[in-house]
Amino acid sequence: MLHTLASRMALPGLALLGLALLVAQPAYAQVDRSAVERVVAEAVANNAFEGTVLVADQGEVVYHEAFGFTDVDQQRPVNADAPFGIASITKMFTAIAVLQQVEEGAYALSDNVASLLPGSDIPNADVITVHHLLLNISGLPSESDRLYQAARSAEAMVQETVKKRGKRLGAFHYANVNYVLLGLLIEQADQMPWREAIQARILDRVGMTETGFLAKDAYPDAFAHTFSYTRRDKRRADPAFHIENFHAAGAMYATAADLLKLDQAMYGDLLLSETSKTLMYTSYPEYNYSGYSVWTYAYPFAPSKPNIMERRGSILGANSVLIRMLDRNQTIVILSNNNRFNPDSFGETTSLREALIIAVAQADG
Repeated sequence: MLHTLASRMALPGLALLGLALLVAQPAYAQVDRSAVERVVAEAVANNAFEGTVLVADQGEVVYHEAFGFTDVDQQRPVNADAPFGIASITKMFTAIAVLQQVEEGAYALSDNVASLLPGSDIPNADVITVHHLLLNISGLPSESDRLYQAARSAEAMVQETVKKRGKRLGAFHYANVNYVLLGLLIEQADQMPWREAIQARILDRVGMTETGFLAKDAYPDAFAHTFSYTRRDKRRADPAFHIENFHAAGAMYATAADLLKLDQAMYGDLLLSETSKTLMYTSYPEYNYSGYSVWTYAYPFAPSKPNIMERRGSILGANSVLIRMLDRNQTIVILSNNNRFNPDSFGETTSLREALIIAVAQADG
């Protein structure tokens, strides 16, 4: 199901992380490329991964390779610079734009939906705040898959979704409607479509020329089209649907190299102030250790327990993850166009995602 495949995670027992993530940390040894190569080669040999992997150290690329095909018929090999659908990594872009607008005084995190989007007809709009939406604790429900069968505006997606019964305010419930609403809020404040706001506020500023927005039957050149493996290990193209309906919650594409540009831009003040980054990264144990669109935690399966900020994405065959080791400026980007890669593999230390984190985290000084 489309909406249930949007990425989510729960990290029980991890320590709360806040301001300490943003202070200077000790230097670490360089990433061992051979260790990364062994991990990826094993996953590829075991038919556990197709797509592209990028690993960087201090912003410098250590490893960047691609495997598999961009099409279900296996005619076009994946190039390392191929754009992939990034699904819910889109939410990170939306959260950055919201925090920029908060910095500019357009509104406050404590402002409610009723005051910011009058006439939106959202249940509990007078008590649901920007903070609630960013943390997925608004109590609003998940959308139905049928809403992707025809093109719908963001407003229509919201109105159709909120007809369903929701959860209680303050309970963590990962729902795309929260970020679709944040996209509408961005549009209201900037007086332009969400796409144009993200283009101006983030993509143009960072120089992300290979990142953009998806729509049904409208894909960039060399795009890694998604497919899935059946239980009998047959390749099957994913069903056609209106991915643009995900709007600010999941309708973007990017290359691995462009996501590294975003990662590096987040270390300075090009996009957000240190105060805003602290707000974004702060982890709430009571809400499955979520922050504003990201999860930040001390990774428990490596001896050095690196401080990780990550964002995952999953819509059918589009499976991706951006992993940022904040205390050492080391980066992992994994982009796949099929269901053999699971971005939600927390605790499965033999999976590609976990094994790469452990391999990179071994670069201790």
